[in-house]
Amino acid sequence: MKKLIWLATAATLFAAPAHADSWKTLKDAAKQQASQKVEETLDLAQPAKPGTRVYLVAPENGAEVSSPVHVVFGLSQMGIAPAGVNQEGTGHHHLLIDNPEVDMSRPLPATSQIVHFGGGQTETLLELSPGEHTLQLLLGDWKHQPHTPPVQSETITITVK
Repeated sequence: MKKLIWLATAATLFAAPAHADSWKTLKDAAKQQASQKVEETLDLAQPAKPGTRVYLVAPENGAEVSSPVHVVFGLSQMGIAPAGVNQEGTGHHHLLIDNPEVDMSRPLPATSQIVHFGGGQTETLLELSPGEHTLQLLLGDWKHQPHTPPVQSETITITVK
């Protein structure tokens, strides 16, 4: 009797169809995890999707503004994810103020001139002193490293009254 129950159970288990989609999903997940581990270990930047563009929606180039300055970020062809979330095809914004030097091969430091928006923010109110300032966006991957190739906006100049 026990043999019969075991045979019936085994037949049920082995008769369950193996789904190619399930194997493909597992294989893809394993590939992504391996790729992410290599990126992390070797400090490699994630690739940017072809045609990705980051841009400043506001203020416009040449604008005369008051502080705090309302800055709105734009992005096309990729998505936004918070820092620390390693998801292919995503990144988060960094605002470069007054042309800081940036090493595109390393994670970006957080400074008064390199402002991180690691929470996935797409706009900010920025306190700037009176005078002329430049603004530029740079997209960073999950570890704050610029993508390959770098995804950066044009540099704009604004005047704060």
